[in-house]
Amino acid sequence: MKKTIVRMLGLIVFGICVYAFLLGNGVFKGKFDTDPIAWYFLAKGIFCSASLFLSVDILEAIKRLKDK
Repeated sequence: MKKTIVRMLGLIVFGICVYAFLLGNGVFKGKFDTDPIAWYFLAKGIFCSASLFLSVDILEAIKRLKDK
């Protein structure tokens, strides 16, 4: 249950950051400008969502080792 919630939060964080990236570069206005802040939000979203996904797997592996 907790694993599913954390993974959904990871997807939500990724989605918000991709939306901020697209909004910052003006994709919704029909153009594509290069805005450094928008690229920062994209990189931050990839990093944060990946760390949420991996932290759940790492914590579950530690818990399995502890239970043995």
